[in-house]
Amino acid sequence: MAWYTENGKLQDVVISTRVRFARNLENYPFPERLNDKGAEEIIETVSETLNGYSCEKFGAFDKTRLRSYMEMHYVSSEFSASNKPRALLSGENDSVKIMVCEEDHLRIQSIVAGFAPKKAYEYACKADDLICKKLKIAYSEKYGYLTSCPTNLGVAMRVSAMLCLPALTAGNAISAYGEAMSKMGITIRGLYGEGSESAGCLYQISNRASLGTGEKEIIKLLTDVVKNLVEAERKARKNLFELNSESVTDKICRSIGLLKNAHILSSSEFNSGFADMKMGVSLGILEGISDEKMSEMLVAVQPATISLTKEGLEGDMARDMARAKIVRDMLSTVTIKH
Repeated sequence: MAWYTENGKLQDVVISTRVRFARNLENYPFPERLNDKGAEEIIETVSETLNGYSCEKFGAFDKTRLRSYMEMHYVSSEFSASNKPRALLSGENDSVKIMVCEEDHLRIQSIVAGFAPKKAYEYACKADDLICKKLKIAYSEKYGYLTSCPTNLGVAMRVSAMLCLPALTAGNAISAYGEAMSKMGITIRGLYGEGSESAGCLYQISNRASLGTGEKEIIKLLTDVVKNLVEAERKARKNLFELNSESVTDKICRSIGLLKNAHILSSSEFNSGFADMKMGVSLGILEGISDEKMSEMLVAVQPATISLTKEGLEGDMARDMARAKIVRDMLSTVTIKH
């Protein structure tokens, strides 16, 4: 089941949690120096090893489909943009996604709804254990798992969470939190990770490096940071409302009015409205929609996903009209609580 259709913990603030392992096979150069023949051999070897997983191979002409998977957070922007042979393996009822031939030979990842790092870790470990038992993985007693990027050495594990922080963004507190987290070894990025910008007040929080740190330590560090951010965001939402309830209510009602009635809806308009909608539901101003339904909507209205699900669309206008229709339908039960 797709993560964005499920219910999760702390979901009023935390959209999803991901645990990712980077692994490389012995006797093959890193993907940057890997030729097409080597990439195809690795894809074949891994798919045979995980014969219970589905394997989807990609070529140079799968850009829209790959972009849609990126919007679902199943693949990275680098994987989406590459023209080299690569594949995506899916298993454990879609709870595990493995990118083959991205920055590393294998990116084993589990994405779950809300904040559940231990759950995601268990799913990712299950696939990692199976791979490491059957294949020879590049490993050094001194540096741990060998990876293309030095920041992934050691346990080669990245734990991340996607958070919606409209109140902290409105209060200009994000930069201060970013500086504090950086000193702790935590990075704050945009919606699609490294190199991306925030959209809809959505941010990815993750550990910056894994060398010299254990897996449980990384999970605990991110858990402490995320729980502090959730508490701070909830408090900021409450404070904003108590200071100026009429203004906050008006902004949220205007946003939901646009989302429920627009005939043409751009990505930027949706992103702004999404953040207000999340805050409106958590403050009790809006009712009739769940946090998991909002996560489902967040994925459904992304550009490439619309292009795949709505056949025959031509141009930005048609896509913006399709987005408006999707949002209107999904918000049909939403009402303003007076």
